[in-house]
Amino acid sequence: MKFCEGMACIITAYVGFYEICSPKKGETVFISAASGAVGRHVGQFAKLFGCYVVGSAGSQDKVDLLKNKLGFDDAFNYKEEPDLNAAMKR
Repeated sequence: MKFCEGMACIITAYVGFYEICSPKKGETVFISAASGAVGRHVGQFAKLFGCYVVGSAGSQDKVDLLKNKLGFDDAFNYKEEPDLNAAMKR
């Protein structure tokens, strides 16, 4: 990854989270494609800001990454969920 590509992801995550979402501390933040280049940074910003962070990903390895390495509060594999609405309410 080139430096400018990495910075573009971080800037996109920052602006999207802080400027567009305008979160409040303690809110729950859901991130789709959370293990991707932008999603993982949004999750980190949300955790630092004091939000409860839930992410979805397409494999159990990515779910484990979100929960065990990136510090997401919860995550699920959307490909293995029989009812996405129920998964979102947990």
